[in-house]
Amino acid sequence: MTKHRDDDTSQHDSERTTAARSPLQARGRARIEAVLDATAELIVEKGLAGVTMHGVARRAETPIGSMYHFFPDRESLLSALWDRHMAATGEIDDELGQIDIETWRALSSEAVIDRLMTPYITYLEQNPDCLILMTVMPHDDNKKREPGTLRKVVDARMPNVKAAERALYVEILRALASGSLAIKLRPAMGDVQLARRYLREVKRALAAYLAAVEASVLG
Repeated sequence: MTKHRDDDTSQHDSERTTAARSPLQARGRARIEAVLDATAELIVEKGLAGVTMHGVARRAETPIGSMYHFFPDRESLLSALWDRHMAATGEIDDELGQIDIETWRALSSEAVIDRLMTPYITYLEQNPDCLILMTVMPHDDNKKREPGTLRKVVDARMPNVKAAERALYVEILRALASGSLAIKLRPAMGDVQLARRYLREVKRALAAYLAAVEASVLG
């Protein structure tokens, strides 16, 4: 009987602990988001050089001790903000991946590129700090996302073209996009207005390439 009561007490204590922990976890998550939001604001206003731990703490109205609890240094803070952007663009990847093959086949070359790129361009325009971070954050080739949606689109639109050639077209489209941004976007070092112009011109270049390829292989 005593053991049963002890077990019940232990279970109730565990439930109370879990119930108490959830609000604390929610508050902690909210504080982290506030800190990241403040970091993003300061990046846009002052550039990366103007972002300091104390400055972010003041903007987020968060005690500096709490800042260091979540982010031991400035680099970890910027990395966390970058990870948040990567998670958000990953959701865009997933949404594009849900579009069916027939839809991709029915679109013009220009509409295809517009459908593929506009969500990312819109995100970057709404989150200009991401454009600035993009100029300095490490880009590990081994961690690049697979070209799943782009490959799906090219395969759907050119089913009679050899697989090796389709793969080449996908790689060229990716190279045109990433190469153009690496050459022009990074040197801009956070010139958001200029970066927006580059992004839209890259979209035009990709549409022209895809149209030319399809005209040559599909007749």
